[in-house]
Amino acid sequence: MKNATIYIRVSTDEQALKGYSQRNQEEHLLKFCCANDIEILDIIREDHSAKSFDRPEWKALLRSFNEKKNIRPNLILFTRWDRFSRNAADAYYMISLLKKMNIEVQAIDQPLDLSIPENKLMLAIYLATSEVENDRRALNVKQGMNTARREGRWTGKAPIGYRNTITSEGKKIIVPYEHEANIIRSVFENLTYGTDSIRLAHKKAADQGLRCSLNNFWHLIHNPVYCGKLLISSNNGSNSHLVCGIHEKIIAEDLFYGVQQILKSRKGAPQPKIIHHTQFPLRGYVFCSIYQKRLTGSASEGRSRKYYYYHCTATCGFRCRADVINERFIKELEKLVVDEFYEGLFTQTLKMQFKDLFNNGNAMQAQITKNIERLFERAIKARELLLLGEIDGDDYLAIKQDCERRINSLGPNLHTAALMICQSERLLKEATGKLSNLRVTYENADIVEKRKIIKAITTGRIVLDKDRFHSLFNVAMLIICNQDAPIITDEQQSRTPNFPKNTYRIDNSEDKILKIIMFERNRNVVINRDTAEQVLTLLKSFAVDIFSEFKV
Repeated sequence: MKNATIYIRVSTDEQALKGYSQRNQEEHLLKFCCANDIEILDIIREDHSAKSFDRPEWKALLRSFNEKKNIRPNLILFTRWDRFSRNAADAYYMISLLKKMNIEVQAIDQPLDLSIPENKLMLAIYLATSEVENDRRALNVKQGMNTARREGRWTGKAPIGYRNTITSEGKKIIVPYEHEANIIRSVFENLTYGTDSIRLAHKKAADQGLRCSLNNFWHLIHNPVYCGKLLISSNNGSNSHLVCGIHEKIIAEDLFYGVQQILKSRKGAPQPKIIHHTQFPLRGYVFCSIYQKRLTGSASEGRSRKYYYYHCTATCGFRCRADVINERFIKELEKLVVDEFYEGLFTQTLKMQFKDLFNNGNAMQAQITKNIERLFERAIKARELLLLGEIDGDDYLAIKQDCERRINSLGPNLHTAALMICQSERLLKEATGKLSNLRVTYENADIVEKRKIIKAITTGRIVLDKDRFHSLFNVAMLIICNQDAPIITDEQQSRTPNFPKNTYRIDNSEDKILKIIMFERNRNVVINRDTAEQVLTLLKSFAVDIFSEFKV
């Protein structure tokens, strides 16, 4: 006597369109088994699509076959082949897999003896018919959705800021959800100022209660649905165009397109990857003394090794050994001695820039100390209450033991805070030392960090001849190192390169700028406000760019 597992599958759309039901299939299969003397081992009911075998009940059935090999059925029965699968390739694979388990699949309304080769042709027709029917249905649904969108109706789940609803005529539309819609309006209005990044705008919206990931937020601010438009695309994605939607818009069209223009202007052209050669750290910053052209670098093959040169691209033939020029630059760095005043100012800049790193230990230590003092006060107060007779000895002992226990538990935290303070002081000392000993810092840096240092401290236009550099260090670096810096007037200010105004701003910067001006005045050096700001900018650039490891 054969045994079988009955497989009953139905999907929601088929129930509505064709009247299939699990009960009808089950009755039909039970009658077939009874008439053919087949023992039923199990009845599997499935309500998922047959476009793939990624179905919960089917996967559970396969697991049971692998776990309980001794009670596998001889047959898996279903009514029609489209109950089994609507994907021909998947169906052939599954039939082959079940055959290896000695399990035969059979559709009782479309019976096939697969041991007969000609019947495989009929199987292909049954399976292909089901797959074609499924693909046609999917295409019809897609075309219907495209038609609806061309008519201005949103299809699918409503976007953020809207809710799905049905009109009195029974038509599905989307309507603004005021809480989210108000936040979205403020997002677009803030973006028109051009000051907020997308990340900052997302954070502000989230703070107001908008539940949306950063990735979805990016799509939100580019979605024309919020200005009453729908994007219509052809099948291949070309010839996309906008149509007017029948839904209520949240923002005006002018506002939406203004924001798109601002976002588009931020993209810029893609930058090529820049590879810096370790032998030419000064390339791009040194110029020929004859034609005032920027020098490039290249290697020349010698008998035993390569020799590297900075050279001009003009016909002057100017060239210098790269190792000689690089060593000469290092010797120039040795001459730089940072004034103690600017060392202190740099330390303040570091503390302010990375205040979380340097202040966490102090704040933690202060809070723990305060908690310990409160516990001591509580123990003293309990002792006074004991002496006054307001509490008995047991209560006092319980309070005292609780205070001691909590004080002991705070001890390790206090030790951790002390270690954090020591570590921050060590990091601060190391960072200040890197500015004070710039030659060592430069020699230990990789090529990228070396070029950052060169950009920060030089004029950006170093004129090179056979014997020396001309216009090497910028005004801010000369002032910091108490060298002969030229006095900069307001008229000359626009000629000074490398330091755009307000590139780096720090708290109390005006106070620091005034201190720099007064300090230089005491040294009988007259500088204007912009030059003092350049000095502060240079210190900040060291803190942010060159000593970036202290951001951790």
